[in-house]
Amino acid sequence: MKRIISYFLLILAFASCKKDETKAVYTLPAGKPDFSSSITSIILDSTHRDDKAVSFAWSTLSYGIKADVTYSLQFDTSSTMNTAVEFAMNADTTKDYTVDALNTIALRAGLEGNKAGLLHVRMKAEVRQNGTSTNPSTIPATYSDIIALTVTAYAPGTVSRLWVPGEYQGWNAATAPTLADKAGKGAYEGYIYFPNNPSNNYTFKITTAPNWNDPSWGYESDTKMVKGGGNLYTPGEGYFLVRANVNSRDWSTILTTWSIIGDAVTDWDTDVPMQFDAASGTWIINSVQIKASGGFKFRANNAWTINYGPTDGKLVQDGGNISAPGGVAGNYKVVLNLNDAANYTFTLTKL
Repeated sequence: MKRIISYFLLILAFASCKKDETKAVYTLPAGKPDFSSSITSIILDSTHRDDKAVSFAWSTLSYGIKADVTYSLQFDTSSTMNTAVEFAMNADTTKDYTVDALNTIALRAGLEGNKAGLLHVRMKAEVRQNGTSTNPSTIPATYSDIIALTVTAYAPGTVSRLWVPGEYQGWNAATAPTLADKAGKGAYEGYIYFPNNPSNNYTFKITTAPNWNDPSWGYESDTKMVKGGGNLYTPGEGYFLVRANVNSRDWSTILTTWSIIGDAVTDWDTDVPMQFDAASGTWIINSVQIKASGGFKFRANNAWTINYGPTDGKLVQDGGNISAPGGVAGNYKVVLNLNDAANYTFTLTKL
């Protein structure tokens, strides 16, 4: 009998506890959250990849319950946002994007490179107190108004460039040769011919565009450059490899002459010199015997510090060996073209 009474009392106690339980009730935020952008339009410049392009900011939201709110930014070329790409900001209420990051998002969202278009952006807030995306919250998401930005993205594979106007070409930034950052790490290089001039002036500067609108990179010391600095220089006339690193601020010029070397032309110890043609800006051997077997490479100053060979169809530092086209021996004209800092090339023409 005592056991039955105890069991009955336990049931009553449990029922009492269930009655006392309170269930949390959420309330949706009133109105739409604040959402702002620091820009309304932008032309993204591949030479300023690491600069800040835009800042977004939004208000915090409360759903009246103890739960974490996750904020996300959505981007789409359509104002319907049906195919938006989304990036979680977690609990943050601001987000800055660099030029490179915004360019990547714009292309992923569907904008075309080198063409102005509308990029629609909004903030999404959601409660995830029930766990992951596989167990989502039943609380509806909250969205801000959509902001339409006019964005001109640069095409995929665009190489950042710097321009090198100087005394040697009349200080005309619009027509100046360029340096290229092929690795996208802020290290630019390119080959420039500085011809002899009566004033013995071989000074130059480095601009971030084919104009003088922004402060140019100039001289701070013999190894460091600085925005707004003095004139950079070469020690005289000649064909120079010019290097400039916008992160470390290092700069240098290296006078070069060019040759080919390898067992397809002589051996791996004997250089065959090339001649510079100022009219075309290329290095040429008018006639050289290339064997059916073996290979050769281009190198500067009869040393291996700077040498080029083909890898995956590109002429690159420390690349592979060059062979006679189709394995056909004969006399060939060899031309090395380093005019485009982003795409060094060569040609072999059978005579």
